[in-house]
Amino acid sequence: MSASETYKLTYFDFRGLAEPIRLMFAFAGVDYIDERVPQDASWPEKKATLPWGTMPVLEVRPGKSGPSFVLAQVAAIGRYLAKKFNLDAKTEEDAAKCDEYVDALKDFAQEFIIWYRSTDEVAKSAQLLELKEKHGPNYFGKFEAIISKSESGWLVGPSLTWTDIFAANHLSNWAKFLGDENTDLLKDKYPNLSKLVEKVFSLEGISKWIKERPETPF
Repeated sequence: MSASETYKLTYFDFRGLAEPIRLMFAFAGVDYIDERVPQDASWPEKKATLPWGTMPVLEVRPGKSGPSFVLAQVAAIGRYLAKKFNLDAKTEEDAAKCDEYVDALKDFAQEFIIWYRSTDEVAKSAQLLELKEKHGPNYFGKFEAIISKSESGWLVGPSLTWTDIFAANHLSNWAKFLGDENTDLLKDKYPNLSKLVEKVFSLEGISKWIKERPETPF
């Protein structure tokens, strides 16, 4: 990573898909512009300027001269920054596993997106029940099984990778949503995942960011 590089991350004013990227910046101690786009009448105009019409988008400026490098799609951004911040896997096999687990998280996220975008209240209730009784136990259970077999306590390999940060962020958020006020879903049913979340969130830069980040509903 060049000392002259500057970064800008563009996303809505909530945690959402961009939060693992913000956590990676926090862990690395690297400054960046956290551009937060309002969800108002200006969004269609902004959307038209984005590579795929979606966010997050990362812009990397090499210094005083030269073109900016623009990268879209959250997994691609995570993989790119992992190499910059020494959060990548060290073997081809481990790198492939990192990709596999992040893709699985994207699949899980898609189930939430289907529910969130549904406009039929009857269908929406059925989808929420399916999230709680089918998709949640499936994905939480599979990740719990993976981490329970890890000698290092990390999802892939002997040390922290970008995949741990993605998993800790997303799975903790989804567990809060699918649980209830009286229980801690991860601690009660998926203790090894709970330990992973605690490890990631206690890392110095990440814990500081979590304490100081803007308050948003999700």
